[in-house]
Amino acid sequence: MDASQEIRRLRYLQAMGVPVYVTRRVLPGAAVTSKITLKESVRMAGAAEPQEQAAPIAPITAPQKTSSPAAQALREFLRQDIDRQKPAPGAATDTASARETKGAARQDSAPRFRLAALITKGRLWLEELGDEALAQDQLQLVAAMARALEHPVKDEAAVAVTEFRWPLHDNAQLGLSADDATAALQGFLSRQLDENACVELICLGNASRKLIADLAIPCARRAISSTRDMLENPSIKGDVWKALRA
Repeated sequence: MDASQEIRRLRYLQAMGVPVYVTRRVLPGAAVTSKITLKESVRMAGAAEPQEQAAPIAPITAPQKTSSPAAQALREFLRQDIDRQKPAPGAATDTASARETKGAARQDSAPRFRLAALITKGRLWLEELGDEALAQDQLQLVAAMARALEHPVKDEAAVAVTEFRWPLHDNAQLGLSADDATAALQGFLSRQLDENACVELICLGNASRKLIADLAIPCARRAISSTRDMLENPSIKGDVWKALRA
């Protein structure tokens, strides 16, 4: 390494604040150390002259355009038109409230009923439940009537119970009208009659009879008193039995 390179190295180390040490004696196998003292005059001579700072560039400001009277008038007209189209405060809330009120009214006006479909011995017994549950006494009464209609009696009449409830949902945006209820009930009864090979549909009570009065039932149908009426007033069971045997 020549003297100029050593001076450059020392200058770099001094600028970084790194102290430079040299050995006090010659180490075995080491190169001979050239002791060079970096003087201030040498360092200043090797330093590059500082360049003159360039004058700051002034920002370029775009010239402001002056709008013509026609453009200003058009801008003002558009602003007023936008203001007119904005909904008044509370209008959106009123619209949402109106939709909710309309949906609630539509839901309240929808027909509501529950039907119990009891299937046994090839017959479908249909009774309107209202808000009450189907009692065990009602099931036993239907099973007894079905067994009495079978000649000869082969075995105990097992009763399969299925419930139809309308409306099927509480979504007011979907169909909840009487026509929708009729179509849904028609499909339910047709499926039950077909899957269970029923030959007759027996309506228990006037409520169930009225619900299916306009439906197309692909089998014989008749109506008798409801099981609730027969349990509350056992004296009418004789008339019911006569109607079943007719």
